[in-house]
Amino acid sequence: MDAFTLEKIGFDALRLILASYCRCSLGKSQARRINPSTKPDVVRNWLGQTTQMVQALCDAGLPPTGSVADISGALDRARPPCGASGEDFSQIASTLQAVSSVREYLANLPSELDQLRAMTTRLADFTSQVQAIRAVVAPDGSVRDDASAHLGKLRRDIAKTTTEIHDVMHSYLRNPAVKKLLTSVNITIHSDRYVLPVRADNRGRLPGVVHRQSHSGQTVFVEPNASVQLNNHLVDLRDHERMEIERLLSELGVKIHTRTKAINLALAALAKIDLLGAKAQYAYQFNMTCPEIVDFPHKKSDAPRDNTGLEFFQARHPLLELQFAQKTANDAKPSQTPDAEPQHIVPIDVRLGSDFDVLIITGSNTGGKTVTLKTVALLVAMAQAGLHIPVRRGSRMPVFDDVLIDIGDEQSLEQSLSTFGAHIARLKHILSRATPKTLVLLDELGSGTDPDEGGAIGQAVMDELRRIGCGAMVSTHFSILKAYAIDHSRVDNASVEFDTRTLRPTYHLRIGTPGESHAITVASKLGLPGRVIDAARKHLGQRGGQLRRALRKTGSARRDAEEARLAAASAQLRATTQAEQLQTKMDDFAQLKGELATWLARLTEMKPGDEIFVPATGRVATLARLELHKQMAVVNAGNVQMEIPLADLMPDLGQQSVRQELTRYRKKAETQSQQLARQLAQVKEKLESAAKLERQQKEQAKRFDRWLGQIARMKIGEDIPVNAAPGRAKLTKVDLPGLRATVELPAGQVKQLSLQDLFPQDGPFAQGAEQESHSGKSRPPKTKRTAKDKPIRRGQAQGKTAKKKRQALLATEPGQKVFVIPFNTAATLVRIDQSKDRAIVLRGALEMQVAIADLEPVGY
Repeated sequence: MDAFTLEKIGFDALRLILASYCRCSLGKSQARRINPSTKPDVVRNWLGQTTQMVQALCDAGLPPTGSVADISGALDRARPPCGASGEDFSQIASTLQAVSSVREYLANLPSELDQLRAMTTRLADFTSQVQAIRAVVAPDGSVRDDASAHLGKLRRDIAKTTTEIHDVMHSYLRNPAVKKLLTSVNITIHSDRYVLPVRADNRGRLPGVVHRQSHSGQTVFVEPNASVQLNNHLVDLRDHERMEIERLLSELGVKIHTRTKAINLALAALAKIDLLGAKAQYAYQFNMTCPEIVDFPHKKSDAPRDNTGLEFFQARHPLLELQFAQKTANDAKPSQTPDAEPQHIVPIDVRLGSDFDVLIITGSNTGGKTVTLKTVALLVAMAQAGLHIPVRRGSRMPVFDDVLIDIGDEQSLEQSLSTFGAHIARLKHILSRATPKTLVLLDELGSGTDPDEGGAIGQAVMDELRRIGCGAMVSTHFSILKAYAIDHSRVDNASVEFDTRTLRPTYHLRIGTPGESHAITVASKLGLPGRVIDAARKHLGQRGGQLRRALRKTGSARRDAEEARLAAASAQLRATTQAEQLQTKMDDFAQLKGELATWLARLTEMKPGDEIFVPATGRVATLARLELHKQMAVVNAGNVQMEIPLADLMPDLGQQSVRQELTRYRKKAETQSQQLARQLAQVKEKLESAAKLERQQKEQAKRFDRWLGQIARMKIGEDIPVNAAPGRAKLTKVDLPGLRATVELPAGQVKQLSLQDLFPQDGPFAQGAEQESHSGKSRPPKTKRTAKDKPIRRGQAQGKTAKKKRQALLATEPGQKVFVIPFNTAATLVRIDQSKDRAIVLRGALEMQVAIADLEPVGY
């Protein structure tokens, strides 16, 4: 995976966090070197191992790797001819003993943890090597006296000779004549020989061998003649001792060297097991889950691809989450000031590759755009390195062959590149390496230069990303890039929310809704003069006003679709969880039934005279006979013979509660099965509803784009379709700021219409896109008009029924559905202007102005 990306997203910091959870140096070393894999099978295997280790952590605790050490250096020194010390062999023994403990830990895990249990094959049995070392070397690294008979005898002789030397030396110290010659009444050792400190001016007065003089020259160290032979003998004994120790350690080296390959294999396995333990602890502490690894789809069409691509639910940035956890632990009283940062991580829902491949994220500064990109990149890298990630269950992702990111100010003094130039250099690198299986993340695309040219470059880059077919997430402030999603398939908008009341971002990500910078709103709330604000809004309205309105109108429907999608995903997760809980309880029920069957089988094998426990009395009785036809047992309890129901003899003091528990399991299983069926039906309905809404919204967006194009190409004097009988008119005047147009009907009548009444996209006067010529002029329909193509029907404005209908309509709240009579369709009520007897309604992406008489409440 791209090294630049790993550095930018903080993967090095993640490695250090993981290393802190390791219990031995081998695991820590491996944690600091982990890298994501690009092979799906490897990633699935790694994640499966982590998942099983999390379960093992809950059931059996962590593997016992605490006493494992990196003994590679000791093994090298132990290679014949041996140069290893007793401490080296003691460390080797401790680690090899830990191999046995870890192997036993893995072997005792439940059978379903097969991936962990399989690791025992790499942990050989080193019992004989450990015993051989312990027979020679003590735990503190010293060589044992009983390591060999010869060594034992040598050490006894050394102890005896040393005692004799001490007796001789102490006899000198007790002699008053000798004591006068000494600088201190002490025995000193020089080169394994015992000597006395004699004042230099008394040199020669004590017969013996002078070994050396002190640095001050005031003392000479003399070995008295009486101890010379004893010292010589002691030196010889110690030489023999060293030779015997070297022989013993050399033999150990040979025994260890024959198993070096198996030991190295075991060390590698221990490092991996310790690393898995660290992954499991990290995942458990921060409530992480294992994402589902899916395959890349075959991209043959623009249709949505179900259950494919990347989809993270409730994703959290792991490094930020750790910072918040540490801050919460350190702060006794978290800040409650209005300007304080949020006291928790705001999770995001993000997807890529199912219904779109390119996601354009817009919104205010500090709103979380960059954090969103880094979160997605880091979670992908974590998962491909075999770690669980901080997302909700049900999240999924493919295995990317690379993750390429362009983020931050990357000025290069060495190459004399500007900020913009550095971004271009990075973009060149990204586009040269990207493949259909690459994830590309671009922060502030097109920034650092003229907005028009930057926007053009941004569009060209996204064109190239779409041509390559890779997944991409792009953050930007350019409105032209927001519109890119409307004009191109498999591209969508997203925004980071901003609270204009508090002037703070909420950090929520909204897919399907383009964001706004809110600069004018913020400036107004911060006190910029009203006339300046008004002028700014006027200037803004002259540039792309239609586009912004169109984006806002489509945003409402997209929000509804996204909420339906998330609700469906949550329902699916709940259904899956309930199914798993039901299965677990059914397994428990089956186990109870099995235990009951086993007990009954044992009971039938009992013979008269066998002892049997009677729960009712809490005592052991003697079985007299079994009366299976009565389901009774006759037992002798002391001098009393009793009949006990077989069911009351189950080896459980709460026999009645057991039967109640079995009954409860059955009833709950039936209830949950019914609930699950209903839940799945609801999920299916919601998913179908969300998919239908998505398709409708895409079609509405296409119609709106087509209408914008027709409006842009129309000319004065041109015969165009209109939403008025008989369906066509000559365009005579256009007032774009006022959203009005004047047309001349075939009968000569001049009529003023809203822009929405030109080039109708639906209804009886709609013209199909296939009827448009390349010049933008429309041709008459090829087919004859049917009855439904006749002039539009209008609502009645007079009469009791009309008055009653008007009152009901005036009581309708904005946002509710109303029926538009001329177009025979439902729409959303925006507002009612009684003074003009008009109402504004929203149909998909189109805002229409209609007479109040032409509306009626839905179902009226």
